[in-house]
Amino acid sequence: METPLTPLSVPPLPTNGDFTQCYSVICKHKMSGCAQVSFHGNAVYNLSLTTLSVHHKIDWKPPADVIEECLMKGKLKSDCQNYIRVLARQSPGKALICGTHAFSPKCREYVYSSVDGTLKNTRQFDGQGISPYDPRDNSTVVYLPETHEIYTGTVSDFVGNDPLIYRKRIGENDRDNGIRTQRDDARVLDTPNFVGSFVYKEHVYYWYRERAAEAMDNNEERQIYARVARVCRNDKGGARPANERWTSFMKARLNCSLPSATPFYFNELKAVSDPIATSANDHRVYAVFSTPDSDVRMSAVCAFSMKRIREEFDYGTFKQQRTVNSLWVPYNRNEIPRPRPGACVPDSTKLPEATVSFITRTPLMHRAIESVNGPMLIEGSDRADLTQIAVLPHVDSVNGQHYDIIYLGTSDGRVLKLIETVGNTTVNLLTTPRQLVVVSSDEVATIDVHHCNEPDSCNRCVALQDPHCAWDLTIARCVNRNSWSGGHFIQNIVFGQSEQCPEGIVISEELSDEPNSERVVESRRGMHSPESLFLACGLSALIALVIGSFVTYRVTRARVLAEAHHSASSTSGSDYDSFGRARLTRHDSLTTAAKIDHVYGGPPKTSVDASSLVLTMPPAMSMSQHGSGVNTPSRDKNAIMTSINQNTLPRDYKVKKVYL
Repeated sequence: METPLTPLSVPPLPTNGDFTQCYSVICKHKMSGCAQVSFHGNAVYNLSLTTLSVHHKIDWKPPADVIEECLMKGKLKSDCQNYIRVLARQSPGKALICGTHAFSPKCREYVYSSVDGTLKNTRQFDGQGISPYDPRDNSTVVYLPETHEIYTGTVSDFVGNDPLIYRKRIGENDRDNGIRTQRDDARVLDTPNFVGSFVYKEHVYYWYRERAAEAMDNNEERQIYARVARVCRNDKGGARPANERWTSFMKARLNCSLPSATPFYFNELKAVSDPIATSANDHRVYAVFSTPDSDVRMSAVCAFSMKRIREEFDYGTFKQQRTVNSLWVPYNRNEIPRPRPGACVPDSTKLPEATVSFITRTPLMHRAIESVNGPMLIEGSDRADLTQIAVLPHVDSVNGQHYDIIYLGTSDGRVLKLIETVGNTTVNLLTTPRQLVVVSSDEVATIDVHHCNEPDSCNRCVALQDPHCAWDLTIARCVNRNSWSGGHFIQNIVFGQSEQCPEGIVISEELSDEPNSERVVESRRGMHSPESLFLACGLSALIALVIGSFVTYRVTRARVLAEAHHSASSTSGSDYDSFGRARLTRHDSLTTAAKIDHVYGGPPKTSVDASSLVLTMPPAMSMSQHGSGVNTPSRDKNAIMTSINQNTLPRDYKVKKVYL
């Protein structure tokens, strides 16, 4: 089945710098079943999520004098355009759009007119602190329609030296100057790359990566760490002169690593999902991590408990460095002032100076936030980098179990499907049809979240290990969950095989890489005559006699050689065995194991990037504008990789547990 594509051709643009969505932005707020997408600046497209047809197009190019000023300041012509970085629905029929505007950020409010069916610009205002100046700067946005407040993580100056986390009330008559993080303080933010943000209960959470002040490598350079930070929604700032600074900003390191005596860390956060409910009092966030560009490139998917994050921020101790040359150590709990720094209070302007000063100087928590059960999936250096993530939560299987289905975008333009098989929830499902929207730098595509109609046998249907799909014994077809309204269905998510399938047996230990390879061995019954059985027995006896003679000869020869080389292996520490061959040392064995071909065997990397993945379903919490020679096998832990559609989620992947 061909994936429907609506390519929008654009001229090539420079890609130096660190960004993931510089030239393609997608708004998760759907306006009448539409997504708003911006390609390569100066325009916003309002697309239908079902047909990808263009409902509206907004052209917004900077004036000639603004472009000229941008060029005079030394910027490239391709950068002196208006790259849309903020798309938010303020109310039904009203949208907020902000862009870089040739390195002079601007925002506009558009209102839909039912008279002529157009979007009209009603107001334009300064976008500093809301949209970045440089299109290569990653940024993140949360807009709260009920309070008309916008929360951003971006860069607020021309040269890119003033990163900030910022809140501002958007209103025609509002003179709110907003609240921001402290300026020019590497302890607060140090060259951050914002990845995502969302509202969770009384806080707004920011997910990003930055240079870590508490960690330096062997070259005396700071490492990059993944972070999660939060601020209180009701923070009013401190007493003057700190009335425009957060009194609740706190941050902690995210730990996605392989546990060992010396853990292998995935320090660079690439993408993050919205919170997914796992129980009555907890949610889970899925995130994509990678190793630094200078190291062996690997990617991983980890999950984090929001309950665990809240507990660390609410009760954990802080990390401090008493002098420039001293080590970073935890604060003694009796040294932490009261009320607790970073806590939400009714009126933050009345907080004691000691509390405000403490959280300004030491916002970092001592302990890192550990992932839930370690990495769910690891992609080795011979695989394309994981770049984006979208989660379809709580999909019911035939037996009533719930699964979170994770879709991953890769740097070579593929979409992978990951199914977590641990844990059950009791959250009701939305039954509306869903699609996956994939946005790259120059095109947008929709992909069905399942391809249940392709398998033509029971075994192949069950082998998909997809909660969406089950074999219907009544009509002898593989059907999706919308058709589970009666009859008898066969499905096995964990093992991918079922004895209830009448026509074949699935060989569970095979690993297949070929797109069209068979996974089912058909069982057959046959009748044999006495003559054919007698002939077969005679041939078997003759073959056994020949093999026995050959084995006897080889054993006798081996004993003679062992005696001849006994002196070469007289010591237990010799590097040679009894036959004079070099022994395989521990180092050699590790090297050999590392050279085993990847169990999935992916295609070579290309420059294509699946830059954004969005499921066409209402967001659970809020709108979040996401910003932003050794072959190592994948490590699959309590997860199953399946696939859909021609090289996009290949169906043939059989997974067994592989550990590093």
